[in-house]
Amino acid sequence: MTSTAQPGFETHSAPVERRIGFTRWSAWEIGAMVAGFVVFWPLGLIALFLKWKNGEMWKGSAERGGAPWAGFKMPDVSGWKSSATSYGFAGSGNAAFDAYKREQLKRLEDERRKLEEDQKAFRDFVERVRRAKDQEEFDRFMAERNMP
Repeated sequence: MTSTAQPGFETHSAPVERRIGFTRWSAWEIGAMVAGFVVFWPLGLIALFLKWKNGEMWKGSAERGGAPWAGFKMPDVSGWKSSATSYGFAGSGNAAFDAYKREQLKRLEDERRKLEEDQKAFRDFVERVRRAKDQEEFDRFMAERNMP
């Protein structure tokens, strides 16, 4: 007869946590990490990194190959399309409506551009008025100063 190990029956004397890569954090480790964060924060980060690198952060990290989120898969976004002509809006599926929408958005963009030009012209006007007022005040000051 051959002797085979059955799941759940271990012949090793080491604690289960040690064999699967997870060790409980001792009070010294926790204290050292907290002190590291308090005294000089990179020391606390180094302590966390070492625990993570050794596979001692969470149960099963050594046997599963990393963090619990290591198997996370990004969603497929290849189906999302963007069109430069739609100004970031999705098409409706109706060519006539999409053409109308593009025309209206182009008209609004032209209107926005015109408003920006008007705003710049108004800023220039206000600046000229301020300079004229400053010059007028300076001229009055000089006239009053030279009166006596």
